[in-house]
Amino acid sequence: MHRYTTAQIDAKDRHEVWLSHWPGMTPLYHTEPLEQFRISSSIAQLGEIALVFTDISAQRWRRDKRLVDMGNDSMALTVNLDGKAAGVVGKQAQDWVQMPGSAVIVDRQQTSIHDSAGGRSISLSVPRHLAIEAGLDVAGLHGTVLNPAEIAMFTSHAMQIREALPRFSEEDAPRLGKSMLDVLVLALKGASRTEAPGFREDPATLLLRARSEVQAHLGSPSLTVNNLCRKLGVSRSTLHRLFEAGGGVQAYIRDMRLEAARQALLNPENPERIGDLAERLGFSDAAHLSRLFKARFGETPSDCRARAALTR
Repeated sequence: MHRYTTAQIDAKDRHEVWLSHWPGMTPLYHTEPLEQFRISSSIAQLGEIALVFTDISAQRWRRDKRLVDMGNDSMALTVNLDGKAAGVVGKQAQDWVQMPGSAVIVDRQQTSIHDSAGGRSISLSVPRHLAIEAGLDVAGLHGTVLNPAEIAMFTSHAMQIREALPRFSEEDAPRLGKSMLDVLVLALKGASRTEAPGFREDPATLLLRARSEVQAHLGSPSLTVNNLCRKLGVSRSTLHRLFEAGGGVQAYIRDMRLEAARQALLNPENPERIGDLAERLGFSDAAHLSRLFKARFGETPSDCRARAALTR
């Protein structure tokens, strides 16, 4: 296709409307909204290469073997301008993380699954034959992450093309598409590492952010491993490694909730009933809290409160 077109898709709270328009005849991903769905997307078809600008809510994206077998032999690069994402690609279950400003490359002839936190992104879809002709190892790049500095030249070029599109004719579309691919090739060649480029946050800093996130949402039903991964922009395996020494992230959340309950019971100015305390801190009921509390501290919540009253 050597034709330049743009399209605007706006769908508020209508995931099924979006699915009926995107991605057309051949589905690329199974998608599952992780929050109230919204999207605004602009698509420029630059010859055989598609350039897409999207602002979308959080979603899970899954490309399984059935979708791979249906076709679409292309390579995709996605730059997250202000959102985070984390996922797993290929048979080796390689995990990857995207922080704001970074990019990930996906080979659509291989499986992948990832959760995105939502936000603005730039995507480039390149037919496999064009990527190979440009010297790219499409299969080997699957799951490669480029950090913000490494992909900055590409991001800047994409934003400039978006602004300049109205000044070009349909005949210019293939050349514009080729310029996007050329800049991507240069960005990969200029990456600062010889191995597959990646971007990882310092583990100590990430652990601090994870603990702060848990503390801020102790009583929220949304405090789940999946949501925590999405909020932090990490994979489940990365999150598990952070808390592995303490028995895992679920154990950490449970222990922090129990400690919060203990502090509330020791506070003479806190009149909460144990059932209300259990509900506030995310336990299923008072019995659930009491069972875990005794296993952790060697006494029931009632005994803890009574003991604290005797020492006042």
